[in-house]
Order: sequence, then C-alpha cells, then structure tokens
Amino acid sequence: MIRSRLLPLALVAALVGTGGIVQASAADNPPAAGWHHKHNAAFQPKDFCLNRFARTAGHLAYTEAKLQLTVSQRPLWDKWQAAVSAGAQKERDSCLASLPAKDAQPTALDRDDRLQKMLAMKADNLKAARPALVALYDSLTPEQRAVFDHPRPMGRHGGFGFRPHPQQAPL
Repeated sequence: MIRSRLLPLALVAALVGTGGIVQASAADNPPAAGWHHKHNAAFQPKDFCLNRFARTAGHLAYTEAKLQLTVSQRPLWDKWQAAVSAGAQKERDSCLASLPAKDAQPTALDRDDRLQKMLAMKADNLKAARPALVALYDSLTPEQRAVFDHPRPMGRHGGFGFRPHPQQAPL
C-alpha cells in the first residue's frame, strides 16, 4: 500500500524536476531561427517580409516540379508564375518599406493601416494573376489539378491566395 502511494508522488516529482530542466534549457538555448516570431526572441520584423517571399518562391518551385508540366502547359505556367512572382515581390518591397523604425512602437491605427494596405495589394495581385491562373488550370489534367489544389502545408494561408486550413470551415 505504501508503494502504491509513493509511485504517484515519485512521478509528480520527476515531472516537476524535468520541467525545471526544460525551462533552464530553453532559457539557455534560444529557439532556432525558423520558428514563428512569437517563439523567437531573435526575430526581426524584416524577417517576416523576407520569409514570406521565400516561402512563395519555394512553393512555386515545388508545385512546378510536382506537376510535371507538358510542353504545351509550360508557357501557361510561366505566365502565371511570372504574375505571382511579380505580385510577391511587390508585397515584399511594400512590407520592407512599411516597417516601423527600430525603436518605434506602432499604434493600433498604424497596424490597421499597414494591414489594409497589405490586403489591398494582395487582392490586386490576385486579380492581376487570375486570367493566367484560369488558363493554366484549364490546361491541367485531373491528376495535375489534384496536386495544384492541395493546400500548402505551412498553415492557414495555403496556396497562392487564401485557402482555409483543412480543419477550418471554408469561407
């Protein structure tokens, strides 16, 4: 009976002790640079602008390789990719240009203005790329469409526009 009471106490002590080790370890070793900025003390706002652009470029390259485009599909892909890349570059440049000064604390109004500008630019870029997207999509086989339709694995903002995360209800 004494053993049955000591075992839970020993487990609790072990868990509490392990938590202390984990906390000390996390304080001594900051998270890797790839972590989301909320978990990374070394995160710089500039990283957000650059990482977003890099993810788009990487996803384009990945999707292109997965699609195994035919000779007739290649010009349609190139036209759409150019439109998406140009829009992503505009978004990156705008994002970098609108970064707050190093020691500035943006107000709620500043953040709201920046978000409105970013969303308006995103909408304009989607509209500009839409004709090329429709032409490309219409040329894809059902198997290629399944690859193209698969949401990005990087979170809620999948694809090249907004697609809900698979666990979210569609808009």
